[in-house]
Amino acid sequence: MGHHCPMHTALATLQGISGVSTLVVGMPECGFYSRYVMETPKGPDGELHYTYVLDANEVVFGCRDGLLKALEEMERDGADAIAVIMTCVPALIGEDIQEITESFGTGHRARAAAMDLAHYKRNGYEAGYYETYLALAEFCDASKKENMVFLLGGAQSQEGRELCEWLYTGSSSYDIVTIEDVFKLSQFTKISSSCLNIVTNIHFLPLSKRLEEVYDIPYVFLGESYGRDGIQEAYKKIGTTLLLKETPVFSHSQEVAKLEASVRERLEGSRFLLTANIPDALILTEYLCSLSMTPCFLHLEEYQQWMKEWKKKILSHGSNPLTAFLVKDSIAEDGFKEIGFEKPGSYRFVIGKEIGEEIGCLKAGRSFLPPLIGYERTFALLKLLDGLLREENTYAAL
Repeated sequence: MGHHCPMHTALATLQGISGVSTLVVGMPECGFYSRYVMETPKGPDGELHYTYVLDANEVVFGCRDGLLKALEEMERDGADAIAVIMTCVPALIGEDIQEITESFGTGHRARAAAMDLAHYKRNGYEAGYYETYLALAEFCDASKKENMVFLLGGAQSQEGRELCEWLYTGSSSYDIVTIEDVFKLSQFTKISSSCLNIVTNIHFLPLSKRLEEVYDIPYVFLGESYGRDGIQEAYKKIGTTLLLKETPVFSHSQEVAKLEASVRERLEGSRFLLTANIPDALILTEYLCSLSMTPCFLHLEEYQQWMKEWKKKILSHGSNPLTAFLVKDSIAEDGFKEIGFEKPGSYRFVIGKEIGEEIGCLKAGRSFLPPLIGYERTFALLKLLDGLLREENTYAAL
């Protein structure tokens, strides 16, 4: 898996947002590395992608004056919104990039947002997503609420279409704005007029929390639970907030109920390892715990304070798995006993890469499930779990 710089993900994410320029602040290596993503200093819609390389004097005494001049130069060159990405050395010397961008915002047409992506503070790619979307809130202004709902993370699946149909119906008939990987900043900034933000991708969750604090825009995190009760509660909150008619019966809700009972019965008491990088690893683990499975190890690339509630839920099930950042693809078998993975008579599986013939495997890399939402996502997970045990039984019969 490795130990990746979050600047890479941030730049890749910003590359898909039309109207946002970037300024990477750091040493020559950072500027060079940034060109693996932003290959040219000018984007397709006039965005500017510059680097600010600290000289020897600035490494000791800071780069405030030079950085302000660089931002002014970008403004003269046509930049309107600038994401300023701080890397390791400016962070180590205590440079206050946030204060610099706020000072620049006074008396200038262009606006700048600070992003602290010092690699030594972060384990990997995930922080790049969180910090990038969070920074976009700096480009918004308070405005009058409209009949508008934002889907943060998209909802292109069958259940997503059913959700949109529900939002369209009734006397209110909300306009829906979908924000996924590629969008325009001018489209996004309308979010300050939103009545509700529905989060379907965890990467947008910190942004939604910030928008609620600053603009009093409520949000519902539809990905907060794999369990039927949690999903039902999320839909109920959407309906209550928007004064919609009775919650519809979504296509996969009944299928989930039947398959969940079957999987719970057949996999009860099983033990598992999660070695893949899955952004909602704690939410997934809590759901498997609710199905009477025991986690023994979790790979977490990013853990933040707002994830604590999911940690508490896992502990409430009586599970306390070893949690670490895994730098190799898998765990060696000689470590199984230490993490409690060798309990006799228990079915064992891993979510990640195969680690042994006698251990089941749900193959997963940086992505695990298709981009589904709600009951449909849970149904896809349960189908994988059901197939896992059936495959094991087939091998046993042979």
